[in-house]
Amino acid sequence: MSTDLKIQSALVHMWGKAGCVNQAKQVFQQINRPNSVTYTAMINAYGLNGMGHDALELYYQMPSEMIVEKTYVCILNACSHSGLVEEARSIFSKIPKKDEWIYTAMIDCLCRSFIFDEAKQLIENYENNHRPCLPMYKALLSGARNRTDVLLARQTIHRIQQLFRGMDKSLVSASAGELEEALQIRSKLSGTRVKKKMGLSWTEANGEIVEFHAQDRSHAQTQEIYDELQRIEHELIEHGHNHSERLALAFNFIQRPIPSQIQIVENLRICGDCHRAIKLISQILIRDANRIHHFSHGIVLYFSN
Repeated sequence: MSTDLKIQSALVHMWGKAGCVNQAKQVFQQINRPNSVTYTAMINAYGLNGMGHDALELYYQMPSEMIVEKTYVCILNACSHSGLVEEARSIFSKIPKKDEWIYTAMIDCLCRSFIFDEAKQLIENYENNHRPCLPMYKALLSGARNRTDVLLARQTIHRIQQLFRGMDKSLVSASAGELEEALQIRSKLSGTRVKKKMGLSWTEANGEIVEFHAQDRSHAQTQEIYDELQRIEHELIEHGHNHSERLALAFNFIQRPIPSQIQIVENLRICGDCHRAIKLISQILIRDANRIHHFSHGIVLYFSN
């Protein structure tokens, strides 16, 4: 690959991860002879931003000899985040050699649309010839949580505990909606060596990049931030969940002038509670551990799950 093509591919990848799909597309369209890396990077950019139909259109334009394992994963993820189950099924059925990541992407797509029986059958099919794969069960557990299916969540976490020792049991209770039990378990774990990964959010305002964690009070404008957070939560009829993304959001709202667009990056997946709250606020872009969520005028742009 030439140096210019490497740079262009990197730019497509960068703009896509930053939620700037138009800029990624502009770079891609300037490439005279895109290769497997650039095609896949652009498909991934569409997928990350919930533009599944655009990803499919480009995928079908891509020369078949350029399609690699990473391409399959990216297009299945794009279908997953846009609810395009039939399209994902069609692509999956035609993949000649399926590895664990391709299976996981398809299982995630099914679970996001609550098609659990088919997802469990795929897991079973995979395990007939392979060792169990934790991400597949995480996708199933996430779907159960989103559907508030307590029974499936319990069954899934029981299976996880059987197959993968050392998992944090509080994940089970939270996914099943049993928050009180989850908090009790986390409290017990606090005195042990088991540690939870802290949720972090980063945002930028007036040239300053700021990091927040839940209940953070380290910033010089902490009092103003919490005053603004209280105002926001009062208006949204919220009930005391000060997650890091809300602190980052409140920090932007105390800036003068308030930014026309707010961008927040998280190291974990945005919770459903914060997702619903932020839908009520305009011009917000949040990148979590899975994808990019675009919010504008009280709605989620593109399909978001």
